[in-house]
Amino acid sequence: MKWGVQVVKPSTYNNGSTSVLVQFSSGRYLFNCGEGTQRLSFENKTRLSKLTSVFLTRVDWESMGGLPGMLLTLADAGTRDLVIHGGHNLTHAMAATRHFILRSDMGVGVRELRDGDAGAEYADENVRVQPVHIYPDGYTASAAELGPDESAAAATRRELLARAFGVCREPQAGRKRREPVPQGVKKGYYGQECREAAIAGTLQRLEQRGDEAAKKRVRGGSRGRGSTELLPATAPTPGVVCYVVTGPEVPGKFDPQAARALGLKPGPHYARLVKGESVVTADGTEIRPEQCVGPVRPSSRVVIVDCPTPAYVASVVESPQLAALLDGGAEAGPRLALVVHALGPGVAQDARYRAWAARFPAHVQHVVSAPEFVADNNPFQRHLRIHTALSAVDPRTYVTPQAAGSAELQPRAFIDGARVVAASSLLGFDIEPQPRLDESLVVPLLTPAEMRAKMQLDGAEPEPAAAGDEGELAVCAIGTGSSVPSIYRNVSGNVVSVRGYGGMVLDCGEATVSLLRRFLGHPQRNPHSARIGQSYDEFVRTLRLLYISHMHADHHLGAVQLLHDWSRLAADSARLTVLAPARFWAWLEDYAGVQDVGLGRLDFVDCGDLRGGSAGAAGAAGAHVARLKAGLGLAEVQTCSVVHCPWAYGVSLTHASGWKLVYSGDTRPCASLVALGRAGGTAPTIVLHEATLPDELHADAVAKRHSTVSEAVAMALGMRAENLLLTHFSQRCMVLPRWSAANIEAVSVSRYGAVASSGSSSAREDSGDEAELALPADSQAPQSVRAALERELCEAASDTDTGAARGVLGSLKVAAAFDMSVYAASDIDRYRRNIPRLKRAMFDELKRYIDEEGEEDGDSDAMPAKGPVPKAAKGKKAGKQAA
Repeated sequence: MKWGVQVVKPSTYNNGSTSVLVQFSSGRYLFNCGEGTQRLSFENKTRLSKLTSVFLTRVDWESMGGLPGMLLTLADAGTRDLVIHGGHNLTHAMAATRHFILRSDMGVGVRELRDGDAGAEYADENVRVQPVHIYPDGYTASAAELGPDESAAAATRRELLARAFGVCREPQAGRKRREPVPQGVKKGYYGQECREAAIAGTLQRLEQRGDEAAKKRVRGGSRGRGSTELLPATAPTPGVVCYVVTGPEVPGKFDPQAARALGLKPGPHYARLVKGESVVTADGTEIRPEQCVGPVRPSSRVVIVDCPTPAYVASVVESPQLAALLDGGAEAGPRLALVVHALGPGVAQDARYRAWAARFPAHVQHVVSAPEFVADNNPFQRHLRIHTALSAVDPRTYVTPQAAGSAELQPRAFIDGARVVAASSLLGFDIEPQPRLDESLVVPLLTPAEMRAKMQLDGAEPEPAAAGDEGELAVCAIGTGSSVPSIYRNVSGNVVSVRGYGGMVLDCGEATVSLLRRFLGHPQRNPHSARIGQSYDEFVRTLRLLYISHMHADHHLGAVQLLHDWSRLAADSARLTVLAPARFWAWLEDYAGVQDVGLGRLDFVDCGDLRGGSAGAAGAAGAHVARLKAGLGLAEVQTCSVVHCPWAYGVSLTHASGWKLVYSGDTRPCASLVALGRAGGTAPTIVLHEATLPDELHADAVAKRHSTVSEAVAMALGMRAENLLLTHFSQRCMVLPRWSAANIEAVSVSRYGAVASSGSSSAREDSGDEAELALPADSQAPQSVRAALERELCEAASDTDTGAARGVLGSLKVAAAFDMSVYAASDIDRYRRNIPRLKRAMFDELKRYIDEEGEEDGDSDAMPAKGPVPKAAKGKKAGKQAA
């Protein structure tokens, strides 16, 4: 029997929760799943495919923010059943996700481990997990938090949870994994097939049928249909659950020589003796197990302590369940092997906690996961490597992220002389067959300066950036990937800082906050991000607009943490406008019962109310929009419906100083977005447009309702835009995007014809148009990872900006965004001149990638869109967050 513990994600100032994986050959148990856990598992090749259960120490976004996205990926990869364990309000939090999760093929069970409930313990063939509840000073758990909950409200929550997931079944050996749905008939977000002919009509019918129901919920009216039904009221509670994990007893070793000496021959008798059963020989002699099987070794224990603030220390040190472990385990009972200390700022230096931790026996290994002891460096080292190479080409655009370099304190400052080590990703501890600390997989995290030196890049380290022009429009691309995060690109997130006014966030995918903290600096300003001129805290305090384009998870799972930070940092009198689909507000209303997101200070405006411009907003929405325009100096805010999923929108923001920004969200080319870009007679200064797939994957783009690169360029030309910034790239597209003059000219939408050359025209709102793209005869189907990358490497000398393309583009300037970079008009213009050097930097990284990964096994048939690490795909297709 072999089992052990591995740190997935340690606690830092940038990312607070600690994630730990308990591993057996027959199952894995994840403790906490904060934002970025899934991406970090891709980076470190931590296998989460055999997850049996997830245990949460807290029911808050810091501990569970990565769970919805991971559940979507696991469900689409074929995982059948998963059980989630945690404290009070867990069922409520998971039921709230029904607003954007629909995965009936995956059974998800939720078990609330309630204080005082004797049945809260979990046990299976591998582990027994006992919860230990702790509370902050002065808090007394309410009756609603204690004992089993058999109330009608609990039944309602379970019923609504079942609308997001299927019923969880007990694991069965040999059950086949669900086969992926063929692309041509892939089930959509609401279950309907995604055949192109049905897309537009289906979207229009759903919007007409569902808009009013969702709005009634927002306005406090009657309950709407389906997922707009209200969850029973609840309130946030500060309870924390620590865990005591007990492994199995280790069977005694069978001695075949002793068995033979007793007259036994190899066969069924041996197996029965190993199982602890007595056997009888042919001559009638009874042979007992202890005669030829060694003694059973007691099981081992692991303790996971989550103490988020010093206010919880007293509850930890006075816990009778934890006090019973201080002797390390009785002679004949389970033996304590490891204590994981998941601590918030200040706890590890609290004299009470340190004295308590020092009482454990000397043989116990301690792993301390606390911000003071863990260096706050970028855990995504391959992204840092390519980002450093791009920054060497253009340091003004590719902003050097903030890094700490070293930890504030060394482990000996926690428990002097004890067996203690600071947590780090991939740090392991083997429990069986022999307790042993395993640091063999731990990779030192380099700072940007160290990475630059290691790569032997020419030139000095980039100087801190100069402040930008006061009135210049600059878009900060924080995450530029689609669907699921990958080792190179995170999911969607964009930031605009309007100097002298405040900030805007345009979509906020999972882990956007973590990246934004590195980009802007936290808690101090990042000197390389001086064009924004604010630290993360300063930016959040002056945040004026959160815009969510649609309800797919990769566009909004980071919003909860952002809103929580805003509610904590902003002045009590501050207001924040949330411009989003009505269903997003329903999700926030439900989740606010679990954690404070400042709901009472948010001004919600339904995207659908601004399809005719801000003048059409009436009542409270009109007042909210007026406050937003005044707060950001905007002359106009307008939205339009786009062709992607129900309640998907594009947005246009026009500033009083003259600039205009159009953001497409996710969409097929459509006339409504062209009309939005032309509205008011002002050409967009920057169009931020999705370009999910390369031209040769046009069929995939149609099936999944996304745009190709050339279609995005054509849309910007149709709007007569000055600049185009491409984003939302498929994770299989690991090189600079290529557009084709022929394909750009072929894009056509109704009422405008060929949009790249269409004349001025007025048009009514319509989201049902589909582009017609003529593909070149030599379009290639997806290739193997190695073949596709090597083909790209061979084309390193080619230039996207050919003479033919320049003739089509005219005065339009085009750039492709990369994570944690900033683009004003001057940067986009400079991008074209830098294309050869940027390509070389990307191709050099891909060469390193191929060298590191080697030839992929199996017959993987595509670039790594579905499994962001090609080697991890190995012929399997992991899922998407409903992109």
